[in-house]
Amino acid sequence: MNNTQIAIASLLVASAGVMANAETDLTLARSYELANTSSSYDSLLSESNLSNIKVSAQVQARYQYNATDTNQVGGGGNTDNDDTMGFSIRRAKVGISGDITDNMKGYIKFAFNRNSGAAALEDAYADWAINDDLTLRVGQFKSAVLREENVSSSRQLASDRGVVNETFNQDFSQGIEAHFGGDSWRAMVGFNDGFNTDNTAFNSGSEADYAFNARAEFLFGDAEWDAFKQFTSWRGANSGGMLGAAIAYQSMGDTNPATAMSSDMTTATLDFSYVSDGWNLFAAGVWRSADNGTVSNDDYGFVLQGGVFLSDQDELFARWNAILSDENRAPNDEDFNALTFGWNHYFVAESHAAKFTLDLSYYLDATTTSSIVSTSDGHNLLPDAGDGQIGLTAQMQFLF
Repeated sequence: MNNTQIAIASLLVASAGVMANAETDLTLARSYELANTSSSYDSLLSESNLSNIKVSAQVQARYQYNATDTNQVGGGGNTDNDDTMGFSIRRAKVGISGDITDNMKGYIKFAFNRNSGAAALEDAYADWAINDDLTLRVGQFKSAVLREENVSSSRQLASDRGVVNETFNQDFSQGIEAHFGGDSWRAMVGFNDGFNTDNTAFNSGSEADYAFNARAEFLFGDAEWDAFKQFTSWRGANSGGMLGAAIAYQSMGDTNPATAMSSDMTTATLDFSYVSDGWNLFAAGVWRSADNGTVSNDDYGFVLQGGVFLSDQDELFARWNAILSDENRAPNDEDFNALTFGWNHYFVAESHAAKFTLDLSYYLDATTTSSIVSTSDGHNLLPDAGDGQIGLTAQMQFLF
């Protein structure tokens, strides 16, 4: 082989090496680009949307006193006890929200049980904004029915929701809900597992066979939608009102696993809210019809509440609740009435982040054997065969 041939062969070998290295570099670059791109969709905590992640917490610490009309049997069998008192953590919650994509947001929230401290899933959903006028919510959440239930527990007037809400409310369910509307109106339509079906499997006997809900709200005046995310109204706020109406229907007992008897339940509500310069008003009526094929009951609930600021940080409020039971429920067909009076002190004006609430509830009627009202240590209403129960609650709330 002469020198010319040797030079050509060397050039071909070198060129092949350069081309191989170039191909390797290109492959590595492409792999890095694909890995970097895919990582941005791995989770909410990826680098691409980390700045949009928000972590929130709510704590409500309480001292409660309750006096029943009839003596309560204690652990030692003492029948002279009609007073109950002590401290508790009514609510301790942690929530995480953030962007999934440019038009999709996620939210998850855990609440710690006030008796055991165990964590339980509450909200777990994604909002998908299909366009400017339509958003789909998918997962576990509170369906749009009773307004009092849909207002956050951190933004109520009293330390807790009233007995009408606790007796009739929808609580959490799993499903899908469409949100749409305009500047002065909006509506929500949903398909779900029925009232109070959070954290259940699809074959749970506690779920409805199917359930639907629809709610419409109409805005008027100078107040904007955000003003109705709470019940209070700060000093200097614009005046305006919101009229809401909702209906929910669910059918149970006709699919596997089935309950012993088929039943249907319809719940409807009409509510009106008004906010103005330092004062607010809320009124609502609820109707529930339950039919198991043998007996049909129609029960009603009414709420009227309002609040007014005495200073930028101090607010007085009052609330009346009434539950009217169907006469077919005898002996649990008696009406139930409750009055609540209270005071809120906001440590920072126009903020719920640090708030002290003191309220007194007077329950005019018996809870056991005569009424359908829901009792709970949470809203300070205990089982009582007599009239005139009293509940006093002092609560500190912290949001961070």
